[in-house]
Amino acid sequence: MFPLRALISKLNHFATSLALLPLYSFHFTLLLLLLAFFCFILPCSRRLFGDMLSFTLTAFVELMDHGIVSWDTFSVAFIKKIAGYVSKFPTDIAILQRSLAILESMVLNSHDLYQKVAQEITIGQLISPLQGADQEIQTYTIAVINALFLKAPDDRRQEMANILAQKQLRGIILQHVIRAQRAINNEMAHQLYVLQVLTFNLLEDRMMTKMDPQDQAQRDIIFELRRIAFDAESELNNSTGNVEKRKSMYTRDYKKLGFINHVNPAMDFTQTPPGMLALDNMLYFAKHQQDAYIRVRILSNYKRHICGIFPFSVPSF
Repeated sequence: MFPLRALISKLNHFATSLALLPLYSFHFTLLLLLLAFFCFILPCSRRLFGDMLSFTLTAFVELMDHGIVSWDTFSVAFIKKIAGYVSKFPTDIAILQRSLAILESMVLNSHDLYQKVAQEITIGQLISPLQGADQEIQTYTIAVINALFLKAPDDRRQEMANILAQKQLRGIILQHVIRAQRAINNEMAHQLYVLQVLTFNLLEDRMMTKMDPQDQAQRDIIFELRRIAFDAESELNNSTGNVEKRKSMYTRDYKKLGFINHVNPAMDFTQTPPGMLALDNMLYFAKHQQDAYIRVRILSNYKRHICGIFPFSVPSF
């Protein structure tokens, strides 16, 4: 009988060479390899480490790619073991890469396995591999995030997006992937595109939601935009003057901000797209970049006739 190391090495060699076999012997060889894997190697997985474990996972990925065995046949214990190789980062690069590939395939090929993998792997555990220097590992990591995003229920997707924002995923990708001192390969570019599409799709509901001009809470957001932009002037004028004078001042301010309907700017958000998404973006910018927001307001009013600069709200729509 083959020693375990020799058996794994042979299995890895044959599994990665299946595509070279003639068609008439392909299925027979594949079945023999699957038999060897599930009967002899998988039961001994606790004794595997280093190269032996890497060869085993490589053979497993190659064999499962042929679709002979259903992904649903695997137990929670097996999923925990694969997830453990990822969560214990840093680990052997080859083991980590194969483990990420297995997790991605589990999520994409089985709804039940998606739920089990989502319980075992957190977004936080997938951040560390992204901060490494190996682009292949980064690519597989983003592929797992995309797979989890794709299979998640609608309410869970928004929750995941919030977690990604809290973990500053965008900044990590920008620093460790996009601005890294190496070219981005085609597969990484594809995975980044998929991630961008999945996150942008979450904004569609807001983009297609019209503002209700009678909703006081929504109208208060517009009042807040005006207050931040004209805060000093507002305090001075609110302390003096009658109601009509203040209404006239508000109309003037809304015009300076670039709203089409100066009297009731809420009407500007009844067109979809961009709907409420435009207001969300304007408020975020005004609150989180107040100095820049005020500068944009001042520049757009004093220079737009000279330099062709648009008022603030125009590009926001």
